[in-house]
Amino acid sequence: MTEYTYQELVKIMSSHAEKINSNIQREEKIAIEIEQAITQLEYKITELKTMHIEPDLSHLNSFYKTKTEENIKRLNSRLQVPRLSFYVWISSFAMLIISFGVFFFVYSKTAKAKAETQKEYKELLLKNNIIISKEKGELLKDMDLWFKSDPQSTQKFIHWRHNQK
Repeated sequence: MTEYTYQELVKIMSSHAEKINSNIQREEKIAIEIEQAITQLEYKITELKTMHIEPDLSHLNSFYKTKTEENIKRLNSRLQVPRLSFYVWISSFAMLIISFGVFFFVYSKTAKAKAETQKEYKELLLKNNIIISKEKGELLKDMDLWFKSDPQSTQKFIHWRHNQK
């Protein structure tokens, strides 16, 4: 190993001590700067925590105000239709006329259908001899009067009918 003199050792130690001292001073400066940054950040954090933030709603409020005014104007403009009551009465009268027209149309169709149905039913009954026609009814009435006026002819008719069967 090399041997150093006392002076050389002192020089080496002093140079190392100066380097160490400068490093320590640099570290202290950095530590102070870090502490300052930390305190500033803590101050900002507390400031942000205590800060009461109110949003600026003036733009939104003015937007809603203008929209509301437009809607009110639009509604009021509808109410100011000239002769509105006249149009309402005319439309009511027209609807009434249309409804009566439809009612009479449907009624006439049902009356025709009812008459046709009755006619078909009557024809069916006449065909099956369930009812008799007017001519046969008058003939039957005349025969009844004739039989009531002459009882001997009634007996002849009953006898003749019995022989026919």
